Amino acid sequence: MPRFHAAVRSASPLLLGILVLAGSCVPPPRMCAQESDCGSQASCVAGRCVAHGATPAIDSARRLLVVPVDVGYASRDGEGHHGAVVTVGRASDPALMFLRFALPLPPELSVLEAYLVLERATSVDADAAPIAIHAAPIASAWDGASLTWAGQPRISEVGSPVTRVLPEGGPLVRVDVRDLVLRWRKRGRDDMGVALVTDSASASGVAFALGPTDVARDRDDPVLGARRQLGGPRLEVYVK
Repeated sequence: MPRFHAAVRSASPLLLGILVLAGSCVPPPRMCAQESDCGSQASCVAGRCVAHGATPAIDSARRLLVVPVDVGYASRDGEGHHGAVVTVGRASDPALMFLRFALPLPPELSVLEAYLVLERATSVDADAAPIAIHAAPIASAWDGASLTWAGQPRISEVGSPVTRVLPEGGPLVRVDVRDLVLRWRKRGRDDMGVALVTDSASASGVAFALGPTDVARDRDDPVLGARRQLGGPRLEVYVK
């Protein structure tokens, strides 16, 4: 070990720069999208590879469903938003979805898993190519009713896990946001929400249900609101 440290101290600045760059290029983790992603010894359960015979931690946890208190959408060409449906991952028209949740969590609760759950809009044609998406924290104030492509809030990338949306996949898509929920806990009222970001694109992209226009109706009771809002995005949190 001393020899290693001595070698590092004597390394050239160029070599040290290469080592730092290599460490920064580690790809983000990826959620499983199908059984083949987990190999022969595990199954894909809610985006996680679980070993055969093992019990997922969420089996003994309490599940919370929370609707957003604000939802927004912005695209470069101002297209892709048709009422309660939004399209992301379209090569000709980059777009972002913005969401903010109110989720007070007592300090004694442990967050085991947290997902942004999206429902695909089957009425809109999709490509045969998969689309990769992930969540990123929003770093500045915004209002869903007045969002534009030029006036969108800043986004802070933190290397969140990537989800692949497969053409043959089911109607629900889960995006891992556990680390972001833990950040919300620390920031409290300073939290600005989460953005849905695409890592790849295709000709048609993928369409998601945005939900009813009265999404903020249950602002004071977001968990109750999850039972009334069908089809739109929601936060799924497992606590213990």
